Amino acid sequence: MASTTSNDRQLTIQLPTINLLRSDNSSLNSAQWILIANLIHSYDESRLLAAARRLMNENNISQVEQIRDPTVVRDFLKQTYETTGKYLHANHDFLILPPDDRFVLLRHAAENVQCLSTIFIWNQSKLYTHRSFMKTCNYLYGEQLVNMVRHAMKFIDPDLVLVKLAASLFAFFNSLLIVRPNYTMNSSSISTIFRIQSSYAEVTWKYLVYRYGYYQAVLRFNNLIQCLMTATKITSKSLNAHIHTNDMESLVEQTEISLFLDDIEQINSDVV
Repeated sequence: MASTTSNDRQLTIQLPTINLLRSDNSSLNSAQWILIANLIHSYDESRLLAAARRLMNENNISQVEQIRDPTVVRDFLKQTYETTGKYLHANHDFLILPPDDRFVLLRHAAENVQCLSTIFIWNQSKLYTHRSFMKTCNYLYGEQLVNMVRHAMKFIDPDLVLVKLAASLFAFFNSLLIVRPNYTMNSSSISTIFRIQSSYAEVTWKYLVYRYGYYQAVLRFNNLIQCLMTATKITSKSLNAHIHTNDMESLVEQTEISLFLDDIEQINSDVV
């Protein structure tokens, strides 16, 4: 019972209060405060944290040398894919892109957000400190990929608001470098993506300055860049992990269908 209580305390996150009435003390304007609030609510980490609690409490991983059934770890990690899908479905800036351009960016955005979700939940839950969990992850995904995730955790910030902003920033990170044969993204979408990238980076920086001051903002923003650069290497390496690619294909397919049905519903409502 004591172990369960300790785990619950460990996984309890309280978002730092962002008082919109104090926004005049920062360089953020009202539209940027609203954007921050929307991005915070677009990424819901609650299911990830609940899944981590269940994994630790039901399998007693802190006291066993090896987890008997590797599927319980895989089922837990699948929550990172579900969280990613829900985020993409909730991000207004992603949804307003033309369907064809959105389709091109979908896999890239999903890979990035899922990767950052994995880094976040491993760090937040401290699952990486349990030998049985790490042995199972090595078995499922390969030791090299697991070590890369552990390395990325050195740069993840404890501020959950910043992690949520980073997930949104990373969703569009390097997205204009995507090349797809026989497809040219229209100039309007390119301009829109540039605007999204710029606005996300700007509010992230201004939030850091507002909350921590310039000196800490520089240090934390530098760590954020290091984290995203490391995560980029992880997403590239993960293409060789068959379990990951299968789960990612399933996520992308389900998200495509969901977004397509939403588009049809919107068209029908516009006609009416």
